[in-house]
Amino acid sequence: MIAENMNSTDSGWVDTLIVNYLGGNASKDDILKLEAWVRESDENRNYFTHFKKLWDAGAGLPVDTDKALTKVLRQINGRKNSLTLWQIAQRIAAVLFIPMLVSMLWLYRGSDFNRSDSKTVYHKIVAAFGTFTELELPDGSKVWLNAGSTLQYPDEFDSENRIVNLVGEAYFEVHSDESVPFLVSTPYFTVKATGTKFNVRAEKDFLTPSVTLIEGKVAVQKNTSANDGELITRMLPHQHMTYDTLSGIFNLQTEDPYKHFAWKDGKLVFRNDNISEVARRISLQYNVDIEIKGDAIKKFRYRATFENEPLNELLRLLKISSPIDYTEVKPAALPDGSFSRRKIIIYSIAN
Repeated sequence: MIAENMNSTDSGWVDTLIVNYLGGNASKDDILKLEAWVRESDENRNYFTHFKKLWDAGAGLPVDTDKALTKVLRQINGRKNSLTLWQIAQRIAAVLFIPMLVSMLWLYRGSDFNRSDSKTVYHKIVAAFGTFTELELPDGSKVWLNAGSTLQYPDEFDSENRIVNLVGEAYFEVHSDESVPFLVSTPYFTVKATGTKFNVRAEKDFLTPSVTLIEGKVAVQKNTSANDGELITRMLPHQHMTYDTLSGIFNLQTEDPYKHFAWKDGKLVFRNDNISEVARRISLQYNVDIEIKGDAIKKFRYRATFENEPLNELLRLLKISSPIDYTEVKPAALPDGSFSRRKIIIYSIAN
């Protein structure tokens, strides 16, 4: 069907015009003629699109494809019987294949034999709101990345240290290697460990980031270009550290650490937590926006454990445990065709 369509036109004229157009040598009148031909049928449009893809495939390669292309076109134009555009495209593909193969071999050789000169490849993992992501790092360490958080790490750690970059919250189970420290770099501090389990909370623009140690020991140090930054504190198991980003003062206390990383088990655990912390955890776990109205409500504190509770049931339980109420704002259509997130407004009904 396609060949019949091309034979019904002046294929030599079309072939030459497309080559001139893609090479930037077509006149304004020729461009108008080509546009009219492309609009005539889907077959014409598909031919042009396919030809352009083959043409573009040769762009940016470390070889001169123009000379090879010119040679092929000269041979084609010298024949008595005109070839179809499909045949021309096939020949161009064959011409481009060799330069592309040479380039691939050149890139492979560069990455294989000059690996020390190549740049490190980094992976960036983003956990969607309403869920968390579990992954394994190149050294065998395991990470649980909380909703809305981002972790960046190399495809291979070097022999001196194991560095990952975190914005948000994550729980780490670090593979033990005392000779190669494991470093979690955040916008506020760096956590240095060898083999241990700990939770780091360091959201963007957060005033009180924290570290919770479950097993082993870690050192928390200020961010510097070196790995031996100024020490903030050393931590022992079951210690929870909060860091005031404005004053640079840290607070260290011993407590049951589970509430700080229960999120990785799908649980919400509150132990004398204010409504702001409760709202933050609910927002991440259920992918909703929560607005707190009024200052009076901020003094309320909660002790509860929720597991696999529907959002409406969780809000109902909060409501009967303190003098608060809430309203829900349904998602609204946005100009781009998407919808806004579900929103909950919590307010006090205390006298």
